[in-house]
Amino acid sequence: MRRTVIIVAVMLCAAIALFASIPRLMRFVWPASGPEPRRASDAYCSATLSSGDNKEMLSVEQALNAEIITRAAVKRGLPDHAATVAIATAMQETRLMNLSYGDRDSVGLFQQRPSQGWGAKEQLMDETYAANRFYDELVKVPNWQSIPVEDAAQSVQRSQYPDRYADWTNLARTWAAGLTGETGAGVACALEPAQPSDADMDGLTSDFRNEFPTVMVSQPSSLEPSSKTQDDGGDKAADNSAANDGSGKTTSKTLTFTMSAGTDTENGKRLCRQATAWLVVHARRYGIDSLRANGMRWNRTDGVWAGTETGDLTITATLA
Repeated sequence: MRRTVIIVAVMLCAAIALFASIPRLMRFVWPASGPEPRRASDAYCSATLSSGDNKEMLSVEQALNAEIITRAAVKRGLPDHAATVAIATAMQETRLMNLSYGDRDSVGLFQQRPSQGWGAKEQLMDETYAANRFYDELVKVPNWQSIPVEDAAQSVQRSQYPDRYADWTNLARTWAAGLTGETGAGVACALEPAQPSDADMDGLTSDFRNEFPTVMVSQPSSLEPSSKTQDDGGDKAADNSAANDGSGKTTSKTLTFTMSAGTDTENGKRLCRQATAWLVVHARRYGIDSLRANGMRWNRTDGVWAGTETGDLTITATLA
């Protein structure tokens, strides 16, 4: 009797497991007609070296903070390595999150302490201020450009766990390369579809000019009515996107960013790559739907760059 009970119990468990697996088997045999739209919780950003061998993922918020850290280094004229050290440090301290709390009175991206002379809490919660305070101390470290990342970071932070900064060297190096423009098309984000209400062209124009004052931004005021077409690559045509403003004409939903004519080829390419990376990681904030940059194409739902980089040094952003 006992053996019979055991056999029946085993068969019952097997039947339940088989029944539970039927929906998965059906999805495998009869797949859905298309992928579900990406949700905000599924969004992510990635950085890739030019070799394509090392792809490092971050959340959108982490990518924005990595970009702020990197922009601070670029504006100071520091080598790319400074951004690598800073990103690795912030990853270890806070996972690149701007925290309002920490050990004792530590706050912000780098867990800097007001009581130790880093600044007031309100200042340290400003990501740009915190990054610049980190660089203020980093440049005082002897040979900071040549010593290991973890040693440079530890010289600034004086952590109880100095070796852990090394865990983030590859990620930090990859993101620094993409955000400083060392790597072309190095930064991409895959986002949920944008809605027309997300578009903030005025905010984008103003904030971009503050970050890149030497880049010319042009915004067509209106266009004659035209049908929306697709380019030969099958992507959304950035220069044909427009919305009806109720006056019989259509208001352009594109912005064009042009590097200065006086910029030499190498510096112009770097600047164009930096501006492109900035636009990608800020795409959610301003409702950017797609970009064309240096001959390449990106849209937020595909989340990857397509095409071959050229030297035209222009960017076109299409808003939702």
